[in-house]
Amino acid sequence: MSRDTSKENGGHGDDVVASDSPIRPQRDEATENPSEKTSDTMTSDAQATGGDRTAASSGKTASPAKPAPLIEDVAPQKVRDRTDLMHLVLAALIGVAATLIAYYLTGLTSGVQSDMERAVEGASWLLSMPFTFFTQLCTVVIIGWVIIQTVITKEWVQCLSSATALILGYLICDLISWLVVRTGNPELITALISNNNISGTLLPDLYAGLAAFLTAAGPMRMRNSVRWGWIITDVLAALLVIVSFESPAGTIVSYTLGRAIGLTTRFIAGSPSFGAWGSQITDAMAMIGLKPVRLVRRAEQDGTADIADGLVPDSRIYDMTCADGTSYVVSVSDEQRHATGYLRQLWQMITLTGISHRTDRSARAAVRHHRNMLLDLRHIGLPQLNPYEVTYSKESAILVLTKDEVLSPCDWPTVTDNDVADVMAYLHRANTRGYTNRTIRPGSFARTKDGRLILTGWDIGDDGSNGANIAIDRVQMLAALMCTIGIDRTILCGIRAWGREEMAALQPYVQSAVIPMETVRMQTWDRRHSIKTLRTRLGQLVDEDEAEQTVPVTVTRFSLRTILSIVLVLIAAIVIFTQFNLDEMITAVRGANTAMALLCFLFGCLAWVGMTITLTAFTEPDKRHFFAAFMAQITTSFTAVSMPAGVGPAFVNLQFLRKTGHRNSKATAIMSAVIAVQVVATVILIVFVGLFTGRASFGSMVPTGTVAIVIAALIVVGSLCMLIRPLRTMIQKKLMPILSQYAHQLAALLTQPATLAVACFGAVLQSVALGLSFWAALMAFGYHSNVVETTFIYLLSSTIGSAVPTPGGLGGVEAMLFAAFTGTGVPGAIAMSATMLFRVLTYWIRIPMGALSMKWLQKRNML
Repeated sequence: MSRDTSKENGGHGDDVVASDSPIRPQRDEATENPSEKTSDTMTSDAQATGGDRTAASSGKTASPAKPAPLIEDVAPQKVRDRTDLMHLVLAALIGVAATLIAYYLTGLTSGVQSDMERAVEGASWLLSMPFTFFTQLCTVVIIGWVIIQTVITKEWVQCLSSATALILGYLICDLISWLVVRTGNPELITALISNNNISGTLLPDLYAGLAAFLTAAGPMRMRNSVRWGWIITDVLAALLVIVSFESPAGTIVSYTLGRAIGLTTRFIAGSPSFGAWGSQITDAMAMIGLKPVRLVRRAEQDGTADIADGLVPDSRIYDMTCADGTSYVVSVSDEQRHATGYLRQLWQMITLTGISHRTDRSARAAVRHHRNMLLDLRHIGLPQLNPYEVTYSKESAILVLTKDEVLSPCDWPTVTDNDVADVMAYLHRANTRGYTNRTIRPGSFARTKDGRLILTGWDIGDDGSNGANIAIDRVQMLAALMCTIGIDRTILCGIRAWGREEMAALQPYVQSAVIPMETVRMQTWDRRHSIKTLRTRLGQLVDEDEAEQTVPVTVTRFSLRTILSIVLVLIAAIVIFTQFNLDEMITAVRGANTAMALLCFLFGCLAWVGMTITLTAFTEPDKRHFFAAFMAQITTSFTAVSMPAGVGPAFVNLQFLRKTGHRNSKATAIMSAVIAVQVVATVILIVFVGLFTGRASFGSMVPTGTVAIVIAALIVVGSLCMLIRPLRTMIQKKLMPILSQYAHQLAALLTQPATLAVACFGAVLQSVALGLSFWAALMAFGYHSNVVETTFIYLLSSTIGSAVPTPGGLGGVEAMLFAAFTGTGVPGAIAMSATMLFRVLTYWIRIPMGALSMKWLQKRNML
């Protein structure tokens, strides 16, 4: 006699809403779903029942019935489908996008609306149709049809959740409409409502209510009433939009709102399970030649993956015994729970670059791939779980494993250095054949039945992997071992198994982005220092100069450099669109002498040459790239639009020096020398030219009292820092050693007379070229001035104006140039026009040139 025993199995995780009904005998399944039952998969219980009835009717003695398998499993009434959350986010994004497009692209939305109005002119009979009656009729038909099917199948929870979603859809849609109207924003209201609106609300609540109701009623594959309900709703919405009774934007927003409400309700209430449970699993065994007599589900381990099936996430584990006495481990993966793994693969594909990726869209594909990975590893002589075969039932993929190889979790206190070296050699052998694990974490280590330490968790691994994947595998192993046995043992065992050179070659790949979250969550992992510690220890395996020159490999699409580039572009765009007055620029350029305007631009370009000479004068001869350094100076024109004056050039040049092979301390010292030379050269020029011209412009622009106050303030701040003991200690221990190192290197650079002379020449050339550029701008408008005097006034006013902390000194430089030159007798109109022309040719027009130059340097890994 068949038995279907129910017992507690530790729960079914967060995705299970209720699990109080045991698996029903197969004869009940056949009654409800006759199409799913075939003669090959009938259980012995159904056969025995049928045999008893036949014997009774014929009066003959019945043959002994084959006993049905003993099943200990509990099928959930509801499960939480994680795909609902993904669809919820998608619906929200579509709704927000539709609102923004309708609000900001009013021309597009109004054009679409007018096209629809013209299209319906040829079908005027549509306008005479009683659409109000049709909407009411469709609403009643859809709701009634779905509810009747739900009541017939006695799915009361589904019925309640669907009705709740319907009410919430209407109420929330009306509430949002009221809030939008209360804002009083006419553009937004006009974008969301149609002139011939028949719903009576800003957003058509009909679609929000029906979309929420149909979504909460379950997937379309569950019942045909839901599928036809969506079809009717879509056709009705299309007709109302075509005849301009509803706006396209309002309809889309209402749809997505209802969809989001329905998905939220469905996720909370749960969806019917479409996976294989109990007797459905034992029936599937017949397709691979197995005859189970016992199937017992294992208790889940608090949401963690089970090592019995190789750490497959969100799987159910069963112990199965067949008629011949052979025991197996059965791993069942449901499509409804596979979304988590698929989203994780998609996220890695989006965020990581330079490495190969794989995505398993279905549980079937994932299970087949896992089976193949295990067989491949066993084929090359590495011990692994032994897969028997894969089979399928309903929306579940089932992996059957023999018990020839059983794994046990790693007990880290018992792990020896020989064990660590052995598991490292295990990974090395897999890597040499192109196999990578992709997610090595502390739980990936397991012992075989003969005590050997190996790696498990190959379900998302892959073959044919490139060098970057192999390096990341090894970095993940080092990070996992670092958390469990310590950094010292990990490095020593790595050198023993992989060699010093291979270990050192991993340093560029030691990045937070490649470390699995399971490792990061370990208590022994320090989010701030562990990565740095591992990178430093690997760098100590090679020469210090070589370690300093090692640059991290780009493995993330959204690295800090990428984010900074995007931020710079956004700031540049904001500055350009808010500060760039095209009419003024055109007026200034149009009235200028073309030849002198061209000379103004060329003098500005000559300043780049001066900057290049100063920079390359201090660089090491074997790392000196004059043209690349010149391109870096052009790039500073782009960063100047997003950084205060002087900060952008220093940032670009420092990154350029590091990329061209200079160590961090050396690059910083070079930039300090460059800045020092430029500052000293500018001050000397101002003083010398001021004395030569006999002007006291500095005193008139910057009062002596202001200079004294600034100097006094600096003295006060410095004194307070040295008087307060904690600040003094921090400065002495942390700041002074760094400053001392930089000071020694700076002194070494500045004590080379030939180098210093070349650098000073470049700095003077830069300042003089910019002064000549402004002189040419004045000449472009017919104003003749003394070149030396113009250069002096420009240097002084530009230096003061650049102190304003705005991108490129915007506003401050223009104001100071205008005030300085009008104060020396230049007519205001000419001073303003010359200032505008100068800034166009030495600031605005350089921005796209700098962007192109930055791309050129990045393409050659020089920035």
